[in-house]
Amino acid sequence: MQRGSSGNKTRKKKKRPNGSPQGRVQRDNVYELNRIRQKRESESRYYGRTQPQPAPRVHQRPVQPKKAQHRAVQHQKPSKATVKRRRNYAGRILPLFVFGVIALYLVAQLMMMAVKKPEINVETVSYGTIDTPVSRQGVIVRDEYVVKSDRAGTPFYQYSEGDYVTKSSVVCQVKDTASTNVLEEKLQSIDKDILESQKSRSDLSAFSEDIARIENNMGNTVEMFGSRSMKTDASYLYSMRTQLDSYIMQRNEIWLSEDVESLSQLSEQRSSYEQQLSQSMSSVTAPESGVLAFSYDGLEETLTTEALEEITVGQVSGSEKMAYISKVKNVEQGDPLFRIVRSNRWYIVSNFPANEVLDWKVGDKKKLNLINEDSTTAVSATVYAITPGETETKVVFSCFTHMDQFINSRTISFSLESEAVEGLKIPNNAIVEKSLLKIPLDCLTESGGNQGVLLINGDNSKFIPTTIISSDDSYAYLAQSDQSLKLGDVILQGTGETAGQYTVAEVETMAGVYVANSSMAKFVPITVLEQNQEYAIVKSNSNYGLQVYDTIVSDAKNITEGQSIY
Repeated sequence: MQRGSSGNKTRKKKKRPNGSPQGRVQRDNVYELNRIRQKRESESRYYGRTQPQPAPRVHQRPVQPKKAQHRAVQHQKPSKATVKRRRNYAGRILPLFVFGVIALYLVAQLMMMAVKKPEINVETVSYGTIDTPVSRQGVIVRDEYVVKSDRAGTPFYQYSEGDYVTKSSVVCQVKDTASTNVLEEKLQSIDKDILESQKSRSDLSAFSEDIARIENNMGNTVEMFGSRSMKTDASYLYSMRTQLDSYIMQRNEIWLSEDVESLSQLSEQRSSYEQQLSQSMSSVTAPESGVLAFSYDGLEETLTTEALEEITVGQVSGSEKMAYISKVKNVEQGDPLFRIVRSNRWYIVSNFPANEVLDWKVGDKKKLNLINEDSTTAVSATVYAITPGETETKVVFSCFTHMDQFINSRTISFSLESEAVEGLKIPNNAIVEKSLLKIPLDCLTESGGNQGVLLINGDNSKFIPTTIISSDDSYAYLAQSDQSLKLGDVILQGTGETAGQYTVAEVETMAGVYVANSSMAKFVPITVLEQNQEYAIVKSNSNYGLQVYDTIVSDAKNITEGQSIY
């Protein structure tokens, strides 16, 4: 204690730091504002806002009391637009999820159906055509005649079969070879001597100009054919030989027929031998021109073109065949030597069912498929004559072509070239027959949208739904597999005062196929228009019938109605 004091210590006041209290309040406010700004930035990032809010200036914001500062730091609620956007987002997710699940299910089912094959073979019905030719038998009639031998001997033919022979042409010679061979050798020796003599005096011959012309033609022929090359085609050599032989024969005939005094003795000997030779041989000529054939059957004078109205198919049996004439065997007097067909016009006589040719007329054009041993030839024919009968009609066809192909035939198999039938084309194995109940249409009634019948049992009646397979103008055909209706049941027929009772007693057999448009087989009736060995053409566009693009069972042997296909 210092002297002069009262004994009490005087407290020294602490010096306050420089600055006013208002400065301290401002510093607190800045701190608080920074904290609020950081909190708002975090909230902005939470709600999707990326741009931070700028900090307010210190001097622009008034100093707030603590209660106001407390309200400022509380969390702000999201706006109505933000809430609506969140709800819309959630509302879109749920339908998309459901749609995705359904799509995956459908894709999986389609893939399973594509991979899984049906247990029974099926096919899709489409339009198509078939031909249904029917083979028939016919008798061939030609304008022809047979030439017979007038003596016994060996025939020597000058023509081949199928050659056209002119009138009075020597077709063959029948010789007695025992005597003719010696005479022919003597004649050949005399002819050789005469030709040698004539060659040496050709300049003095009265026919020297003719001989020179013939020999000039021979030289031109050799020169013309000699310019060709054998590397390409050698067939011209045969033509050259034929022409040269013809020229040589003309020249030799001139020399042999010329009356020369120095050759008179040889000429007399030659005439004597020719007379002897003519007595030992016969030259057979063709009375009329035509095509040569070496076959006959003895019916040439019976089956003539003048007797077409009387000819019947029954006159010729299918087992008869034409006999061939040998060109090397000896013949007896009266044996056939050859046959001549005068005209290219020939006829086919055949019978047809009367109902198939009702609309045919004389002069109609028809296409015939003529069946040979190993081939079929299409021929255009004309209906020449029609003779109606009770069940069959005789038809005579006239043809002008392909006579040579059937010149050695008397009977022939043929078919008409019918027009192709178009419709739904299905295999025959898909067709089955099914027995259906047959009831009048006025027995059908409707109840609750279903068609059926009223089954009568004493005084009571009960509606029974039925499955209609087919119907026509008067009747309906029901499936017998329906256990609720069977043969012998009594049902109501008609309505009102005309109503009566009808007993189910008739059954109709119908052809049909099993349709497999779904997984179950369903019988559908069909109407067959045409049918061959493999396919059938079926009528389309019927109410209960088959339709194009239907799926049917290819082979209906091992399937029943209602059976599962997959």
